[in-house]
Amino acid sequence: MKHIEINIWKACNHKCIFCMSWLTRNKVLWFENIENLKKEIKNLYEKWYNSIWFLWWEPTIHPNFLELVLYTKTLWYKNIEVISNWSKFDDKNFLLQSIRNGLTRISISLHSINPEQEELLTWWVKRVLNIKIKNIKNILFFYNKWLLKKELSINIVISKINYKNIKKTILFLYNLWVKSFRINFIQLEWYSTFNYFKLALRYEDFKSYLVDILSLTKIYDNIRINFEAIPWCYSWLNYIDYLKYSEQKIDKQKDKISRDDINLKSRDIINQLKRRKELKVYLEKCDNCFLKNDCEWIRKRYVDYFSLK
Repeated sequence: MKHIEINIWKACNHKCIFCMSWLTRNKVLWFENIENLKKEIKNLYEKWYNSIWFLWWEPTIHPNFLELVLYTKTLWYKNIEVISNWSKFDDKNFLLQSIRNGLTRISISLHSINPEQEELLTWWVKRVLNIKIKNIKNILFFYNKWLLKKELSINIVISKINYKNIKKTILFLYNLWVKSFRINFIQLEWYSTFNYFKLALRYEDFKSYLVDILSLTKIYDNIRINFEAIPWCYSWLNYIDYLKYSEQKIDKQKDKISRDDINLKSRDIINQLKRRKELKVYLEKCDNCFLKNDCEWIRKRYVDYFSLK
């Protein structure tokens, strides 16, 4: 499957404290013209892309979101996904129309089953946890009715605020029949660095929690957990398990252009390796590692904050 992850505009209705974007914090909105997006999606289809993921910042609040999903369906994309902060899917009518227009999978961002933690992380959106759970139940309802082709996925950002509760959060959602989870280690860039003391977490502090979280896949044979942004040498996993659970393996299974490869103003493709070098760095010990060319690397700010060598 040839896969593209694409931003459709620079706007969000939340101000999450771990967000990397200063645009969201300063309410800078940049609306991509629907015709430009259609042209780009058609061009990608003509280059044999047949799977698409709409993401960043909040795709569902784009005024032409439903139209865009329907247009993508008419081009015979086999897979049409969206990652959302919950904003629209508490409305069952909007959710059903999104599915009828062609949406095949939904991912919801939820970071803690603790109401206070979730509100803090989303910058005090009141009752946000209750609303997200309502979204999740709505999505599961349509999935169980065989209307949504692929199962719901939950995205969790790991930070100093919530890392001790990740397993509890996963188990709570699993009991609601959520079976797919992606945990993302905090990426300290741009705006999120202003909340460094609240958010920054050492890999070492998460070590035992990561092992414990992944153990759930051995206890429950129908749960899927993958993680992102943790290099192998800081995962303390054996190589086989690292390949099994790391998001890198999933990415390698796709001919993929990620969100970091799109210039949102020009819609041009950006060289991913160049972007990676701008934000990430090798350590001295990386020179002798056989995973050097495939590794996640480590973000420069993380290296600076924790004086890694």
